Amino acid sequence: MSGSSLTLIAGSTKTKEALQEQLEQLLGDYVHVKSHAADEGLPHSLEDEIILYSSDAAYVNKKGMYSVNAGKIIVGKRTVNHEYIDKLLRIPDGSSVLLVNDDDDATINLIESLYQLGVDHIQFIPFRKGILFYEDVQIAVSPGETHLCPPYIKEVIDIGVRLFDITTILEVVESCGLHKDISSKISERYISNIIELQRKLVYAERDAKQMSEHIQNVLGTVDDGILVVNGEGLISVFNNQLAALFHVEAQEVVNKYLEQVMNRRDITQFIMEGNDESKFFEIDSVDVVIFRLQMIKEHTIVATFKSVHQALEIEKTAQREMRNKGFYTKYCFDDIIGEDEVMKKRKQIAKKLALSEHPILIQGETGTGKELFAHAIHEHSLRKNGPFLAVNCSALTETLLESELFGYEEGAFTGAQKGGKKGLFEMADNGTIFLDEIGDISLTVQSHLLRVLQEGEIRRIGGKRIIPINVRVITATNKDLQGKMRDSSFRTDLFYRLNVLNLNIPSLKERRADIPLLIKHLITKSGKWVKVEQGVLEYFMQYEWPGNIRELKSTIDYMLTVCEGNVVTKSDLPFIHGLTGNSVPSEYPACESMLEMQERAFILEVIKQCNEKGKAASRELISSNSQDSDIFLSPQQIRRRLNILESEGFVVKGRGRAGTKITVAGIEYLYFLKSEHGMH
Repeated sequence: MSGSSLTLIAGSTKTKEALQEQLEQLLGDYVHVKSHAADEGLPHSLEDEIILYSSDAAYVNKKGMYSVNAGKIIVGKRTVNHEYIDKLLRIPDGSSVLLVNDDDDATINLIESLYQLGVDHIQFIPFRKGILFYEDVQIAVSPGETHLCPPYIKEVIDIGVRLFDITTILEVVESCGLHKDISSKISERYISNIIELQRKLVYAERDAKQMSEHIQNVLGTVDDGILVVNGEGLISVFNNQLAALFHVEAQEVVNKYLEQVMNRRDITQFIMEGNDESKFFEIDSVDVVIFRLQMIKEHTIVATFKSVHQALEIEKTAQREMRNKGFYTKYCFDDIIGEDEVMKKRKQIAKKLALSEHPILIQGETGTGKELFAHAIHEHSLRKNGPFLAVNCSALTETLLESELFGYEEGAFTGAQKGGKKGLFEMADNGTIFLDEIGDISLTVQSHLLRVLQEGEIRRIGGKRIIPINVRVITATNKDLQGKMRDSSFRTDLFYRLNVLNLNIPSLKERRADIPLLIKHLITKSGKWVKVEQGVLEYFMQYEWPGNIRELKSTIDYMLTVCEGNVVTKSDLPFIHGLTGNSVPSEYPACESMLEMQERAFILEVIKQCNEKGKAASRELISSNSQDSDIFLSPQQIRRRLNILESEGFVVKGRGRAGTKITVAGIEYLYFLKSEHGMH
């Protein structure tokens, strides 16, 4: 190894470091390289075999500042670092680009050098210190001096410090008197860096090709036809399904214009200029719906061609899924217990009403089994394979009820979930929706409901789209709707729309003969082997039952929870109300949210199960049970909720550590929460 020595003089530290790295990579095996930068300060005297200046500017500026003793002085020529050339080539054709450097001459040199290298698709504007604004310039390019760029320019491309060109490197090699083999090795190293870049470009091209093939394969597996065109109608994506539909080869139509490929003016016009989201077309006797989506930023239109036949298949699958989710009937006419003549007659009428498509209004006192009839009517109707959804209108606040029934678009209100939400009317499409306690809905909800019945379509909250729906509506109420119409709290036009067919359910006192039958049925269903004392039975037969079957059911349930042994006696009768006739509040408090509903049902369920085992439920027990469910509540939160439930008459809290017991009304309310909103 020849021990030649070289000192590099550069203007800035950044330039010095980049050039020293280049020299060491190419010449480090043969030449010892030292370096200095003017902005760090230069030594007063310099002595070396070769002194290499980074540029004319470095040579001119530093002359006479110190004594120099050198075998050879070389002023280097520099060129753009080839690794950054691709950044420049990506700049859009014809752009005006500001070239920013720290020296005016160096700036002009660099511009010339770039044009020489073939970067001539853009127009370079030289940066001048002190000039802060350049007309029509959005992009700047700088060799490591980006801090000088005017601040308003958004896109700044750093092409790194310029490196010595091959002539400078070969001049150094020659000055060191290195052997011919060595000098060719060094020039090979220089070229190998450029080859490395070429290799990266080849790999990138190969990856892009693979990615393009992958996307093409993915699009090939999609059942829909997919088309992508730009604003001029030039095709960039045309998948196999679409090619089959129009009898063309997918590969051959890319980069052609849409009208050359499709001989259907109506279709091309809809895709290029249509205002609707979707439209129906028949293509060679295939029924198709085309959905179009405009991507404004990309100046692109995406059109999806869907087969109508397939959509019907998907609809059937969706309906099966609905059934799996629990949106189906749980009762049929056989589940309605009743041997009393009046009850038999009502069931016969209901079966006839079920077979029509008209809305039905079911009237009857609270707890008579109106929902049971709604389930049975759907099950007996022509829609029995479609979904059945029930919602209790009095259980939810007005805004919650609206978003549940009609759904909402993303961002419609604070807390609206991402992507929006389907409403129950959309989910009940081709099925039945049952709206219980219809007499409690506000005038706003009434007008929305009227629109659904009149137009057969809904619009989500915060949405513009009109969604057609095909739903049969069954409603129920224990309110005097005639009276509500007189005082204008219920719309007359809505009443006549809902009350096309009418069904009145008898109260329990009108069908007392069914009481023993119902008691037997309820006890059998509970799974307990219990006998009812004759005295209790007589009591039940005389009692008025203002809460009807629901009150009977919860009273039996309460007695089964508190009774000891296998006989229900008079001492097990609910002492709180003493069956005095005020045991059933017909109005339940409306819940502010689904979560509140779930929490209440959860707390009451835990208390009931605890009481059934003969224990009162403590706050700690309810809280620890909540940790295993989706609802987590601390003992403190439980305490607050129990206070509210006690004030509403659903639980009784014992003194001190005695724990909490559920009341008949609480059991009632628990059924209401569980059944009325599909919470099972």
